Amino acid sequence: MAPTYDFHERLHMSQGIARNKGIADILLVAIPQSIAVQESTRAEDRAGIDWWVTLRNGQRLGVDVKVRSEDYAARGEDDLALETLSVVQPRKVGWTLDTAKRSDRILWWWQDTGRWCLLPFPELREVFSVHEHIWADEYRRRTTRSKINNETYHSEYIFVPRKVVWRAIYNQFSGDPRTILSRRTA
Repeated sequence: MAPTYDFHERLHMSQGIARNKGIADILLVAIPQSIAVQESTRAEDRAGIDWWVTLRNGQRLGVDVKVRSEDYAARGEDDLALETLSVVQPRKVGWTLDTAKRSDRILWWWQDTGRWCLLPFPELREVFSVHEHIWADEYRRRTTRSKINNETYHSEYIFVPRKVVWRAIYNQFSGDPRTILSRRTA
């Protein structure tokens, strides 16, 4: 049976950890040409942006932070939680496939080890939309339970190995003409 998470508790944990454990420092190091980092507003957070990163040229990148309390990499499960459905009933699309999400980058941060992974969101969303069913067959869909205001809802994820996701992004966006041709004929 899937564990149950309180939505507000997880949100508070995520925001508190991000403030207290140096997410801003990670973003300043991980994103080239970054000069400033600031937390988003509540409205921006609902649109998928937890942090804004300002670049040297003045451009701002929106970053969504996904905090995982336990890092399973030591057990050989170095995966990324890719959400297919944020609410299973009535089938509300998950953040990974959400075309309305405004994020430029996604940062996973594992609380117990401090390890992190930063990916470009538009490329991740595109690759996941192509590979979702293949990855679901290989890595299995899993649900989690969350409570918000005494109501329980279920979310659905596919936990895909980090290297598999990176390889898929590389393969799709590496400039191989066969990739472009196969996408145009699909």
